[in-house]
Amino acid sequence: MSNKIFSFSAVKSGIKYSDKYDFALIYSNTPCNCAATFTTNKVCAAPVIVSKERMANPIQAIVVNSSNANACTGEMGLENAKNITSTIGSALNIDPESILAASTGVIGVQLPAQKMIDSIPDLTSNLSGNNQNLFAQAIMTTDTVPKYVKKTFIAGTKTYTIEGFAKGSGMIAPNMATLLSFIVTDAPVEKNLLRDIFFDAISKTYNCITIDGDMSTNDSAFILSPLSDNYLDEKGTNIFKDTLYQLLEELALILVKDGEGATRCVKINVKNAVNNDEARICACAVAESLLVKTAIFGKDPNWGRIACAAGYSGAQLDQNTLSIYFNDIPLLLSGTPVGYDKDRLIEIMNSESYEINIDIGSGDGSWSYWTSDISYDYVKINSEYTT
Repeated sequence: MSNKIFSFSAVKSGIKYSDKYDFALIYSNTPCNCAATFTTNKVCAAPVIVSKERMANPIQAIVVNSSNANACTGEMGLENAKNITSTIGSALNIDPESILAASTGVIGVQLPAQKMIDSIPDLTSNLSGNNQNLFAQAIMTTDTVPKYVKKTFIAGTKTYTIEGFAKGSGMIAPNMATLLSFIVTDAPVEKNLLRDIFFDAISKTYNCITIDGDMSTNDSAFILSPLSDNYLDEKGTNIFKDTLYQLLEELALILVKDGEGATRCVKINVKNAVNNDEARICACAVAESLLVKTAIFGKDPNWGRIACAAGYSGAQLDQNTLSIYFNDIPLLLSGTPVGYDKDRLIEIMNSESYEINIDIGSGDGSWSYWTSDISYDYVKINSEYTT
C-alpha cells in the first residue's frame, strides 16, 4: 500500500546519460519536521550548503540528481541549486525554502541546469505514492542495485510506515554522512526528538560502515515526519525508534554488500573494551585497514593484520589479554596464537558474510562495524570513473 503523505517521481533529464533516470523528487502533501546529517568534509557541495540553510524550516520536498555532484562549482553551483528548487516550488505551489536538495556524481562540473529545469513539468506531474523503485534507480551512480527498505509498526491503534532509500557503493566511510539517504515516515514525531533519534540511529548504522575510507563532498541523510498537533507518545516513540534502527541497519548492510567491487561483507565486533568509545575506535581501525580488507578479499586468515590494526587504533588494550576469532574459531587467545581447523576457517572466509570477533579483555564496552573487501574491480571502477 502506498504512503498517503509522500509521493515520488523520477525522470531521464539527460544530465550525463540519455537513457538513465537521473532527476528525482520526494514530495509531501503536508509540511514536515526534518532532521539531517551532512558530510563533515570542509569541501562540500552546493546542495549541502543550500539544505543546511533551510533545515530550520518546515520541509515539503527533496530534489535529488545523480551523475553530477554540483560540488566545487562556485557561485554558479549555488545559483543552479536554488533556481532548480525555486522552479519546483512554483510547479508544486510551495515555498522554495521548504525544498531541500541533494546531488551525487562527478565533482567539478556545472549542472546542466536548463535541461533539468525543462524536465521539471514531467518530474512534478509524475508524482505517485508508488514510484519508490524509480526514485531508488534515479539516485544510483556506481550502485549495482537500487536500495530501498520499507517497515511498518503499530503504535496505539494506528499502523505507521517508514520508507528508506540509500545511494552508495564507493566513497563510503564513517563520520556521517557517508552516502545519500532519504527516510520518510507518516509517524508524527516532534522535531527535537526526531533529530535525537535519527542521530543516535545514524551513529550505530551508517556511521559504522566503511567501504574505502573516503568521505564525499555531498554526503547527506534526511528524515521527514509530518508536523502534527498529536505526536507519538513515549511508548509509540520507542517503537518508532526501534523500527527506524532496524531499517537503517538493513540499508547499511545493503550498502556494504554493494560496495564497489566487493565480494565479502564482514562484521567487526569488539567486546570487553574499557568502554563503548574505546571499542568503537578499535572496530573502526580494523574495518578501515586496507591490509585487513585485502586479506578478506584473498581469503587469507592473516589475523596478525587485525591485531596490528587494533594495536595502532588508539584504543586502550593490553596485547596479553587480546583475543581474535573468526566467527567462533579462536586464532589468538590472551595474546597467544592457537591452532585452528584450517578447512573450517577457509569455509568461513569463502562465505559472503562472516564475523571477526575481537575481545580486548579489559572492560565491558562493545561496538560493531561492517566492512567490505577491496578487490581488483574496486581499482578498475575508480581508475576509470570520469572517463
